[in-house]
Amino acid sequence: MMEKDERKELEQEYENLKLLAAFHDSYGIPENEREREELINDILDRMNEIRKKLENE
Repeated sequence: MMEKDERKELEQEYENLKLLAAFHDSYGIPENEREREELINDILDRMNEIRKKLENE
């Protein structure tokens, strides 16, 4: 079972990732297609990891 502090940290990280994605949506992302795809995939992968941990608690 996840500790309360660990859950709170994951929830905060998830919100931060949402803000990061919104920032890049507004201000742009790397022009290099490969870098852009890696950045987006890294953000989405981490968000999915966090969501799964929070759901499975």
